[in-house]
Amino acid sequence: MHPLDTDVGVEMETNLSGTSVIFVKVAPGNVERTLTTLRGKPNVASAEGVLGRHDIAVAGNFRDTDALRGFQSEVQLLDHVRGFRSYPALWDWTSKTANGHPVSAYVLIRTSNPKQAISQLEKWPMVQSIIGTTGDSDIVVRIGADTNEELRQTVVNKVQTMPGVLSTETFLAFPKF
Repeated sequence: MHPLDTDVGVEMETNLSGTSVIFVKVAPGNVERTLTTLRGKPNVASAEGVLGRHDIAVAGNFRDTDALRGFQSEVQLLDHVRGFRSYPALWDWTSKTANGHPVSAYVLIRTSNPKQAISQLEKWPMVQSIIGTTGDSDIVVRIGADTNEELRQTVVNKVQTMPGVLSTETFLAFPKF
């Protein structure tokens, strides 16, 4: 059963804590148009292009799951949106704001021990934010680096080798898009 569902299958409103992340897939040629639209929405803290199976990462502050679902409904109604994945912020362990690194990425982490993973991630200076979530990932972390190689090394040699990590998925961010 999904954590936001009750035992009778009716979704309950859940308060959210911090910044939720939504990844959006759009029709070819519509990234800039969609970024402009999404950046103008209330509750959207940032929207940036990403490299991966989705085209855009949206960070937003939604007070509860009803507000997040309302935003998702608005996004679905855009004629050029082809899909999205939402990661509601149930726990926010944000360690710092964006730290000026020229390269950054969102890393989705599945782990057998989220508390241990978060404890380790909190120690790394390149970690910009850590969000506990539900769904196919337990944690969404934003990592900054000075080069693509430094980012790759961090994901491959640090994140993927943490005890309990089952899988990761990385979306390279393009904040200046």
